[in-house]
Amino acid sequence: MSNRLGMVSAVIGLLCLSAPAAALAESAFTDHRGKTITFQTPPERVVTIVRSAPIIYRAVDGTADHIVGMNKDSLDRYFTEGIYTEIIPEMSKISTSAAQEGFVPNVEAILAEKPDAVIQWTHDEKLIEPLERVGLTVVGWQCCTEQDRLDYLTLTGYMTGRNDRAQAILKSQSDALEALGDKVSDLEDADMPSVLHIDQIGDQFRVIANGSQDLSLSGVTNPAADGSGEWWRTVDMEQLLVWNPDIIVIPAYAAELNPQDFFDDPLLANMAAVKARRVYKQPVFARTPDAPEIFLTSVWLAAIAHGTDYAPEFKTQIEDVYGLIYGADLSGAQIEAILESDSNAPASDYAETFG
Repeated sequence: MSNRLGMVSAVIGLLCLSAPAAALAESAFTDHRGKTITFQTPPERVVTIVRSAPIIYRAVDGTADHIVGMNKDSLDRYFTEGIYTEIIPEMSKISTSAAQEGFVPNVEAILAEKPDAVIQWTHDEKLIEPLERVGLTVVGWQCCTEQDRLDYLTLTGYMTGRNDRAQAILKSQSDALEALGDKVSDLEDADMPSVLHIDQIGDQFRVIANGSQDLSLSGVTNPAADGSGEWWRTVDMEQLLVWNPDIIVIPAYAAELNPQDFFDDPLLANMAAVKARRVYKQPVFARTPDAPEIFLTSVWLAAIAHGTDYAPEFKTQIEDVYGLIYGADLSGAQIEAILESDSNAPASDYAETFG
């Protein structure tokens, strides 16, 4: 746990772990600004401006009943189509007037919802100050390290009084990554293929150079990483050929791009990943890096890179994780959709790995 949230234990007055008692519990914790937030009881009415916050809050709280407003971008990105519309359809009915574009709050609309708490980004004080000026309680989240994303679950556990659920989700992640780490630790450097994440192709190519996902957890390397902190880089074909990755991954958010687009492009035909047909579309659970199930991406990539022994029962694992986090009972068709099985059909060994 980070030092930010390590201070939490010193300020919690009473934090009950059972759902019935939580309704009577007072909780105090520090948010990502280091500000102490206190709730006499878990908030009944919450507005979220952070795009992914409704997913996280619904996961930890176990219900959408306490989310009364969210960013319109949250609806557009996550709740108009896809797996979330099927397993948590109630999210599409929540008011989206909290912010219409970006993260600038619509203060008047938020006040109309009479919220007990608002979740907002910390990177710009102008996003929080108008809310606190009118007396609203703001829980600040900062972006976007891996630790920050773990903290979102912990902070939501304190808010909802469902720290038991937050910790169960975090344990599911830590257990999965520990098991994966035991396997990856046996790999030699020479056994770690290079992986490039590409989300745009054409005259120029856009790659994820320094993303927040720790690719070493999957036993792979990123030739584009340069330590600059620059998330994306746009490069030409010459640079792409210099990197010449063993595997290409298409990020899940690049909805219009598929492995077949790489296989059909004659300019890419000499790339090692394309020749070996090792181009893969990320599963849907990577559509937002803040999702509680995002850790499945590391397991998926390890199986892509090293074979089925790294995820021997991956479909069952997906089913269990979605059951824990969302209370979902996934169908076989939904699991195939999550895995992007149709898009990945032309890619090497995909059906065999995840069949």
